Amino acid sequence: MLTNNEIKLINSLQRKKERQKNGLFLVEGVKMYEELIKSNFRIRKVFSTIEMSDTAEYTLITDSQLSKISQFSTPNQVLALVEIPNQTVIDFNQPSLILEDVNNPGNLGTIIRTADWFGINQIICSNNSTDCFSPKVVSSTMGSIFRTNIFYTDLAKFLTESQLPSYGAFLEGQHLQKTNLQKKCNIILGSESHGISKTLENLIDYKVTIEGNTKAESLNLSIAAGIFCFQYFQNNR
Repeated sequence: MLTNNEIKLINSLQRKKERQKNGLFLVEGVKMYEELIKSNFRIRKVFSTIEMSDTAEYTLITDSQLSKISQFSTPNQVLALVEIPNQTVIDFNQPSLILEDVNNPGNLGTIIRTADWFGINQIICSNNSTDCFSPKVVSSTMGSIFRTNIFYTDLAKFLTESQLPSYGAFLEGQHLQKTNLQKKCNIILGSESHGISKTLENLIDYKVTIEGNTKAESLNLSIAAGIFCFQYFQNNR
């Protein structure tokens, strides 16, 4: 049975403050749930409109009840309450994708998914970036959030402490296609509206640009991240 208190709690988790307060986030959909149960994430509770044999305990609910707690306009059979993992220590010796002030949830989710595809499993976000456990981000990752270590920290402090070479995405710089991204390096991308800040610019070893037609003002951030991740994969396969 789905209680009123559970409905209230689940709907409150759309807000970052409530996710942090309760230490929980939402995972929705059959495919996302299949990825979840293969991970080490701890599941607090599962609600489903279908019979399930791959979980020890779940609450069977109706389609009408699922619509009351789903974040989607078309609910997809399963919703899980999942514990936000305790943030482990950042590995300064691991290649990282660094994101400064990424505010679009869809962009962040797509970037996490793309980085996972190309074998980059540590992402460092600025403290002002959107929360990776928001429903839109989680959904956009298509399960990659369960395989990726994501940290929020002071990026200037991180780059100062890191000994790995850093490559930053700029409108001007050496062409990415002609740049050999080292196996252990930091790749930095800024926000679509402001790019990389001057503070971080002064800490970056190599300015790199994606060569193109140049008639467009800029690339979508998730597309740019995808091109950088692909180039990294090509250089180190």
